[in-house]
Amino acid sequence: MKLSLFDLHADTAWAMYQTKQPLGSNTLAVSLDKAQKYERYIQTMALWTSPRLSNEDGYLELLKTVENLKNDPALLSGDAELCTSCPARNSEKTSLILSVEDARVLDGRIERVAELANLGVKSVIPMWSGETCMGGSHNTSVGLTDFGKHATKEMLAHGMVLDISHASPQTSNDIFEICAAHNAPVIASHSNAHPICPVSRNLEDWQTRAILASGGIIGLNLYRAFLAEDGEATLDTILSHIEHFLSLGAENALALGCDMDGADLLSDIPDLSYLDRLAEHLLSHGYTQSLVDALFFENAYRFAQNHF
Repeated sequence: MKLSLFDLHADTAWAMYQTKQPLGSNTLAVSLDKAQKYERYIQTMALWTSPRLSNEDGYLELLKTVENLKNDPALLSGDAELCTSCPARNSEKTSLILSVEDARVLDGRIERVAELANLGVKSVIPMWSGETCMGGSHNTSVGLTDFGKHATKEMLAHGMVLDISHASPQTSNDIFEICAAHNAPVIASHSNAHPICPVSRNLEDWQTRAILASGGIIGLNLYRAFLAEDGEATLDTILSHIEHFLSLGAENALALGCDMDGADLLSDIPDLSYLDRLAEHLLSHGYTQSLVDALFFENAYRFAQNHF
């Protein structure tokens, strides 16, 4: 039986726009031809923009990235679909869901939250690096700005899910508090376990527990530097992160957020077509098929059914 795959984070939409390559077949890590081995494939496409751009220019590039994706031949032909709600489980199409990575592009303009919602954005990573109009990223010691708090509440009002990947501990805490007040889940779409690899981008145990308590999910990141400090990551390294999250009770909340086309991936999984190697590795180490299915698809799909 083929695996189904629901991946919570890829930068492929940005990479497609930058390289002028289509979704169907390309030299990127994600493409439809590479996804053929999966029975069902759902991909969250992160709308990231380079920090070299101003907030305003970043927003304009985000809009161009979405337009480029909508006009891709695979979407125009119906081989892939851009979803504004949880896609049908039995759809034969590749389903794409939009997220925003680095909401600095709001540039202090609260009306842009509604504009992003109208584009179909379902989740938001408020920051990426440094201090912005939204607040502090993982490499800072500050939390949300007043605008960031206002924007976060506005995102929730528009049905968006907040994602603390890239957030500082202070920003994470602010987001947890706001989301708790609105009975909303918090996710980390592409973050690993800090006790296994102690870099600022990974989740400390208190963050993991808070995500689980909120009803959120966690996507494992395949970026070598977030798996192992020295970058020498293997499939066994991923297992170490999985085992740590499972020890905290994440069996119904652990998913994949591979960060393809946005990170230096481990050599065992250079692109989407090799991701089944992780499933085979898990099974060979005594993990059940049901847990593998949960990690690859079911946990993320159940969350999407309830919140997208």
